[in-house]
Amino acid sequence: MRHLLRRLSLSGFLFVAAGSAMPSGSVDAQEVPESSPAPQPAPKSSAKKPLGLRILAPVVCKSIEGYEDYETLPDAELTSDEKLLVYYRPKGHKVVRQGDEYVAHLMQDGQVRRLGQKKVLLRKAKLLDYEAKSDIPPDEIYIRNTFSLKGLPPGEYEYDMILKDLNAKPATVTVTESVKFRVVAAKLPEAEAQPETKPRSGARF
Repeated sequence: MRHLLRRLSLSGFLFVAAGSAMPSGSVDAQEVPESSPAPQPAPKSSAKKPLGLRILAPVVCKSIEGYEDYETLPDAELTSDEKLLVYYRPKGHKVVRQGDEYVAHLMQDGQVRRLGQKKVLLRKAKLLDYEAKSDIPPDEIYIRNTFSLKGLPPGEYEYDMILKDLNAKPATVTVTESVKFRVVAAKLPEAEAQPETKPRSGARF
């Protein structure tokens, strides 16, 4: 299935703004006259806290052309001779100012496990080290992973994306998201039908 989103934006990025509310003051109960109504609790702030670093909608793909432009792999099914291709969008990453540019810096590890099991069968550290730089904050970005499945027998598996925000302070923030896929046996080419050969007639004397 082809997934394509066409969006009019500058350099593929989007500005995002968030607001916050100051807490209301409180009154000492001893200073309130008896005739005065009881003080009401301060209303809760409606401002939402940032969700933090996260991975949105990872998809096993047949091809990836660009931002929100990819073709999903039917049933997420492939052979161990093929490479796993995954698309996802990071969100909540920290953007810092460096001179005249805004910079996001993400690093990612990748690993494969049997579905529902913890044992890691294949792992690639620092599969990705990505710096997005722009004159506006880089918010709408996408990431593609290409991961070798060489040697995996047929079965159900999970691919873990371990994403790190290197701009986060005071310490690096790490999140993990997984996507399921299936390894199937390679199909053997069908044998070509051999043309019929007529028996040679015996020589006559």
